[in-house]
Amino acid sequence: MELRDEAWLEWQDASLHYDLEQQGLGSRFDKAVLAALEHLTTIAAKYQVRENGFRYAPVPKFPYRIVFELDGETVVVYNIYHASRRPLKRR
Repeated sequence: MELRDEAWLEWQDASLHYDLEQQGLGSRFDKAVLAALEHLTTIAAKYQVRENGFRYAPVPKFPYRIVFELDGETVVVYNIYHASRRPLKRR
């Protein structure tokens, strides 16, 4: 798995936001993201390719999605974004 810088920064920003909202919530978010990423390593190909070429996976119990694509056997994560925001557009 390859986690791009933007995905890492978004993840850390969301985690910090959740911790400021409620102590310990950021840790729960981190665990949910890690579980979703681990899940992707086994079933990434089962997620549908969308019109922009990316695949999207939910983060359990949080309104976040993981934006990724498969590059051969490698899962490349481009972003972890709040579901109310617009996802990435293919450049």
